[in-house]
Amino acid sequence: MSSIIIPGTGHWSFGVAGVFYEPFIQLLQEMGYQLHVDLFIAYYDWRQRIPDIVDTYLMPVLNKARRVTGAARVHLICHSMGGLVARGYVQSRHYQNDVDQLILLCTPNAGSPSNYRYWTGETLEPDWEASENIVTMAMNSYLDNLKHDNPENPLEAVHTVFPSLHELVPARDYGDYLVIGCDNAMRFVPYRTMQIQNVFLDRLNAGRAIIYHRGIRVTLIAGIETRTMQFLRMVQGSMSNGEPDGASVWRTVNSDVGDGNVMVSSVFVLEGDKHLIEGNHMQVLLRSEFILRSKLI
Repeated sequence: MSSIIIPGTGHWSFGVAGVFYEPFIQLLQEMGYQLHVDLFIAYYDWRQRIPDIVDTYLMPVLNKARRVTGAARVHLICHSMGGLVARGYVQSRHYQNDVDQLILLCTPNAGSPSNYRYWTGETLEPDWEASENIVTMAMNSYLDNLKHDNPENPLEAVHTVFPSLHELVPARDYGDYLVIGCDNAMRFVPYRTMQIQNVFLDRLNAGRAIIYHRGIRVTLIAGIETRTMQFLRMVQGSMSNGEPDGASVWRTVNSDVGDGNVMVSSVFVLEGDKHLIEGNHMQVLLRSEFILRSKLI
């Protein structure tokens, strides 16, 4: 968080999420890492497109880390969207052969249906949010304020100010996730027919083998046993040409095979050393201590 995102919030920090991230940084320090010596934080404007985040925020921190430590290769420890930022770098033509391993915690490698709802502005039936947590509360609050400040065209404001949302909707590897039809004739909307597709993630996942060809070790950590949106079912409205006709109302179809925000299957789209941790999207950070110690010490 910073004044770049919300005016008046000051220099870069974790903001309200610091209640989770600051203990995580402390955990890494307890392992022997020292902030600004061999431990560096890449804050970023999560509203921007991921390739722009890579160029503006991640690469300068990587260059600083190599310069300060003298190390040729670094470890990238990434949570949630941060894992996609890391992949956007190591899979790009700008990659400088400087990453030894990727540790991705709760990263939506195939996207998440909740972001489709945020991007399209679709309405959920009351009390059908999959789980209320700091991520959904912060997202709903930010988007509500953004729409309030742009009453004439709130959705256009979301698309203009928050373009990375489009890069977080479900991708082809997620599978079909919109359900339409009445109870005895429900069917999925095929991803290939949808107007809103995740071109960024589709391309990234199609080229994921380059991670392994470049000799980068991958660890994937996913949360489980928290009610998570798996599908969206239309309960009011209709679809044509792969998109809703006007106003529509949706109900979530939930699963416990996720962390409250990201399904396990989305995290595990990549190959690597895979781990399941019981906990929600934020609890996984500290509950992964034993895995992190085995990878970093």
